[in-house]
Amino acid sequence: MKKTICMVTLSFLALKAYAGFETPEDQKNKRLAERAVETKNYINSMVGKTAWYNSAGCATKPIYANKEQMSYRDAVYTTDNKYVPVTFLEADIYQDTYQDYITFKLQIDNKEEGYIKTSSLSKIEISDKSWECFKTEKPKDTTTDRPLSETTNDILFGWDTSCRKDAFNGKKICSISRDRLMVLYIDGRYAVSVGRNHYPGTESAIKIDDNVHYSGKEGLINPMYANLIVKQMKEGKKAVIRYREWPYDYNKDSEVDLTGFTKKLNEMLDWYKKL
Repeated sequence: MKKTICMVTLSFLALKAYAGFETPEDQKNKRLAERAVETKNYINSMVGKTAWYNSAGCATKPIYANKEQMSYRDAVYTTDNKYVPVTFLEADIYQDTYQDYITFKLQIDNKEEGYIKTSSLSKIEISDKSWECFKTEKPKDTTTDRPLSETTNDILFGWDTSCRKDAFNGKKICSISRDRLMVLYIDGRYAVSVGRNHYPGTESAIKIDDNVHYSGKEGLINPMYANLIVKQMKEGKKAVIRYREWPYDYNKDSEVDLTGFTKKLNEMLDWYKKL
């Protein structure tokens, strides 16, 4: 009888350890904690490594002078079209609802320090693949200058494009973003996200020019309308986005200039095909 009671008690404890009631907030916190572990493991795999970087071919991955000033209007490091060694020193993490934002501190050419931003959805990789900005081996310096207009357009239009392929399951994820507006391309499907660090359970919305607005929960716009929104963005001039940022329970509205979106989207799709 004692043995039976012990077995029942152990079974109950085992169930309690692996099951139980969870609120949406509990589930969200669990996801954030799991993702934080993955992000920290990624950072640990990068810190201490040295790669080769050429700013002329990496306008979408600029290195900034100040981690508090990392927009397309701010100063970026120029390597004069040559490859220089870049060492990853440390990183800060900022967790959002759907991704972790990462800011790496770098040492450039064994002289200066700079900062580069990335995310858990578009991780920086050190690889000799043609589309990667950070190379394992030093490539041969090229004497062919990248057209000034192309570099200038990237800076003026301010679109950040990223792609990666999961080494384990082969899943491909690309994104194009600017000013809290992001379009993702995941396994051949679009998704549209606005804002960051969303107040739990709140609605977010996007409106392109004079078209009707589309909404969704905590930054992710209803996937049913993703293709239509991207089409409107390609044809439009501006997007208006609305979201609520934690811990402030009120709407934040902003406008996003869509100049250059179509050009950068096509570049992203070409990159996606090459992964």
